[in-house]
Amino acid sequence: MNKLIYIILDGASDGIEFSMTSFDVANKPNLDTIAKSAKGGLVYPIEKGIAPESDAATLSMLGYNPKEIKAARGVLEALGAGLDFEDGDLALRGNFATIQGSEVIDRRAGRDLTDEEAKMLVEEIKNSLSSVKGHRYELKHTIGHRCVLLIKKTNAPLSSRITNLDPAYVRIGDVVHALAEPKKQLEPVMPLDDDAREAADLVNAFFSESRAILERSPINARRKSLGKLVANAILLRDAGSNFPKVQSFKERFGLEPICIADMPVELGIAKLLGMGYIWSRGLSYEEKANLAIESLANHSFVFVHIKGADERGHDGDFEGKVKAIEIIDRDFFGTLLKKVSLEKVSILVTCDHSTPPKLKAHSDSPVPFIFYKHNMKSDGFNKFSERECSKGMFGILEHGYLLLEKVLKVT
Repeated sequence: MNKLIYIILDGASDGIEFSMTSFDVANKPNLDTIAKSAKGGLVYPIEKGIAPESDAATLSMLGYNPKEIKAARGVLEALGAGLDFEDGDLALRGNFATIQGSEVIDRRAGRDLTDEEAKMLVEEIKNSLSSVKGHRYELKHTIGHRCVLLIKKTNAPLSSRITNLDPAYVRIGDVVHALAEPKKQLEPVMPLDDDAREAADLVNAFFSESRAILERSPINARRKSLGKLVANAILLRDAGSNFPKVQSFKERFGLEPICIADMPVELGIAKLLGMGYIWSRGLSYEEKANLAIESLANHSFVFVHIKGADERGHDGDFEGKVKAIEIIDRDFFGTLLKKVSLEKVSILVTCDHSTPPKLKAHSDSPVPFIFYKHNMKSDGFNKFSERECSKGMFGILEHGYLLLEKVLKVT
């Protein structure tokens, strides 16, 4: 069996409902070259009607049903950030945000918070807040406006059955949905059952006490003097208090895997699934392509998660998203096609979700995928796009976790 490079382009799809998408407009000769020799289709990352977060979508696209595994984003972020998480602790993903009263002005504090600023803000909180209602906690900055909060259990385990403080995401059952039209009004965290009252109180207490510290931060005073949005609150979401028990990727698929990714959540997923992993933040797309090729020497499955297009979708910047796709095509896929042996290596390309610039948020649209294998009869695509892939032999897959199983059976 050929070795496989599996590339997920974070949020690069716009959705088949649009007559002209970023993939249609982008000049992407390398992706289109792969598409012309590939089979393909469309796939709902989780299922129809769910606009997924990247964690659940990526887990699904790697062959695991997130409704069965119930791996909370907070736990995955904590694992990826290297925090010492134990069952019964409460882990949450956080965003430094701009708040006025009880209204969210910007969920990402202008998206220009530097790593240095965020780390200093974290230190200010930790220096002023020794514990949360008697509970030890860990707060760690990850990337940009992102951070992870881990509240340690005392005698009894903490329940994660609480609502999100971040109003852009709503918990429905065990799956978190990204809202197409995010709410602006903050509401306190509420317990979803009686066992979760303590956890809700702890999260609300941390939010209030850390906000008071951030309001008087000299970092924010400087940002305000420069005309920038202040990072005066941390929006928390996707609580988790249990480490999911799952079959390893190698046991499930018989492949020796490695993950190459920029974000803690994907690294957390790799750790959960027993994958090798390389944190690629700071590397160029060309360097990531070379790293993927080098990883083939000791691995039969190389998973590469590529950021770049998703942010522009969230910003509503169609032209910027097109440009991001073009750069990825030129630097990553151009390098890949020049150096990889296409007789010995198969390629699978898709997205973890759609982020249409018109929506500025994740949508529930199915995403396109292409699968290349040497000497395989192609579907005759002209390019890689949502509409073109809808003509493929795979049709529309109802669940992302079916994708790998399907393509690995192609002869």
